Amino acid sequence: MASDCEPSIAVSSDTERPAPCRDAERGSESDEGVLRAKYADYCSAQLTEVFLSLSEERIYEIVEEEARAQAFGQERLAFQTMVRLATKRLRESVPLPDFETWRRDYEAAPEEYDKYLMGLWRQRSEEEAPDTD
Repeated sequence: MASDCEPSIAVSSDTERPAPCRDAERGSESDEGVLRAKYADYCSAQLTEVFLSLSEERIYEIVEEEARAQAFGQERLAFQTMVRLATKRLRESVPLPDFETWRRDYEAAPEEYDKYLMGLWRQRSEEEAPDTD
């Protein structure tokens, strides 16, 4: 299942962040930003759960497979590169809903999703809110 999720555990400069969250007076624009931040948080939580359930050996296998797929040489990979490679491979194999599907389901039963959020959405919303000082 295709996903437009960009999880937070991915360490990559090309990862796009959710749309900025505006102040509460902007209504739907603020809601959209918060929902996109929650969606990214949800996806991150799902991938983190899978990542943490893997043995060290399996993680290294995944990293090696993805490094070969991306034609990395035999050089020693930095930790952040290894995490990015493993995350990319997991993102391709873990079924995550696209944003619109997740949004519909979340709006119908937010309590079913809130328990999986790690709180990253709050930080993203605050970081992207315009400075009003």
